[in-house]
Amino acid sequence: MNKVESRVRSARRRLMLAQFGRSLCWTLFAATLIAIVAIAVPAIRSMDVDFRVWTHAWLIGSIIAAFVAAAIYALGTAPSIESVATEVDRRFGLSERLSSSLSLNERSREIHFGVALAHDAEIRAAKIEVADRFSLKPSKLGWLPLAMIPVLAVVLLLVEPAKNSSAEGVVKTDLAEIKQVQTATSQLKKRIQQQRRKAEAEGLKEAEAMFEKMESDLDRIVTHKNMDRKEAMIALNDLKKELQQRREQLGSPESMRRAMSQMKGLESGPAEKVAKSIEKGEFGKAEEMVKQLAEKIRDGKLTEQEKQQLKKQVEQMKQQMEKAVQQHQEAKKELQQKIEQARKEGRGDDAAKMQQKLNELSQKDGQMQKMQQMAEAMGQASQAMQNGDGSQAADALEQMADQLGEMQQEMSELEDLQSALDELSQSKNQMRCENCGGMGCQSCQGSGFGDRPGNGLGRGTGEGDRPESETDTNTYDTQVRGNVKKGKAIIAGFADGPNRKGITQEDVKQSIEAALSKESDPSENQTLPRTEREHAQQYFDQLREGT
Repeated sequence: MNKVESRVRSARRRLMLAQFGRSLCWTLFAATLIAIVAIAVPAIRSMDVDFRVWTHAWLIGSIIAAFVAAAIYALGTAPSIESVATEVDRRFGLSERLSSSLSLNERSREIHFGVALAHDAEIRAAKIEVADRFSLKPSKLGWLPLAMIPVLAVVLLLVEPAKNSSAEGVVKTDLAEIKQVQTATSQLKKRIQQQRRKAEAEGLKEAEAMFEKMESDLDRIVTHKNMDRKEAMIALNDLKKELQQRREQLGSPESMRRAMSQMKGLESGPAEKVAKSIEKGEFGKAEEMVKQLAEKIRDGKLTEQEKQQLKKQVEQMKQQMEKAVQQHQEAKKELQQKIEQARKEGRGDDAAKMQQKLNELSQKDGQMQKMQQMAEAMGQASQAMQNGDGSQAADALEQMADQLGEMQQEMSELEDLQSALDELSQSKNQMRCENCGGMGCQSCQGSGFGDRPGNGLGRGTGEGDRPESETDTNTYDTQVRGNVKKGKAIIAGFADGPNRKGITQEDVKQSIEAALSKESDPSENQTLPRTEREHAQQYFDQLREGT
């Protein structure tokens, strides 16, 4: 290696070292900042780590990372030999002798000009000291990482790791309780899956979707690792609210059953069993009967007498349903008027109670709408039979049958919802049971054994509804309270002589009570302003001196 190349490579190393130093200042600053934040994390958040090991690891690791990053950057940005030779020529004023010498190829070095250039460059290179113009000395940038040392020292002195609440004896979630919650929820999920399959088989799409959502919610409870009994109860209560909201949306077919039971003097005929089935709530059975009637009318299998009887029966049922719908609307209107009147008179409590009743009536609007649709279908069927149009009458009855089928589906969904609510209640009992660990036993399932009440039959305490026998629901007993008011004045007789105004005993009594209840005015101490105090003081001084 000749003198020229030796000097150029020496200058290149110094340039790379200078670049490494500048880069190291920045990387050490960033690494120290990251280390400070990492060391402070255990003081903010409880971590299951050894704080001493954690601190040493971050300090050593950040320093090593800073050196590695600075070295990689210095190597990646290292200048080429040609550019360094040009820089040497510039700093030493060599008029590009070294760079030109290095740029000569083998052939150029053999000619007289090349030999002379190379020899001159060697002489010049031998006379220079690279360290004079490529010195390595600290710069102001070196204060950047040094400025972080006091901050790091403060953090190391003041920061203490946060204490783990579990390590300090705070009550942890009982593992047995979590296991019991998961067991009870798993069993509830299996029962809800059965309800979903049943709804799917019956074609209840909305009930199927609701049960499917319940399965996913219960699955989150089962897979949750630290859900205690309280959190699980809250989740089950949320599911219960969703079921109850859906049940309120569906309403109850009780209005139609009550309308059929209140119908008097129904003509005997082909539709007599239909009315009885609706009264009992057997809408599916009523649907099949109405379809059979429609088929008989379409095929002409009814006699004229049966057609007339069916026409009268359909007309009677239509009138009864329209009457029920009208009574419902009138009851809502009357209640709304009473609410407005109560609000005007300032009776807020009464208005709130009546508003609640109005909301309960509004929940029956869906059923009333179906009753109105059925009444319209019956009216169309009656009119068609009167006109002798059997096909149109059959179509109207089939429309009525479809509506009965929808009501039967809603009744089935109501039963499924009630069953799901019962399953939720049973699951809560299993979560609280201390005997079975959530598996379900006689004590928590209320089978009539143990401390839990039985099913309401036999001796002992029971729960649930008792079997009901058929009773007359056309009338009900009620009690009307009398509104007692002041009576009217009655003239008992007449007295002669002029009227004389005097003091009655009632006036004397009121005067005495007023005198007794009247309080005397106490004396009050009042602070006067300074000028008034001085004036009063002078007055009393003169009064005492007699002047």
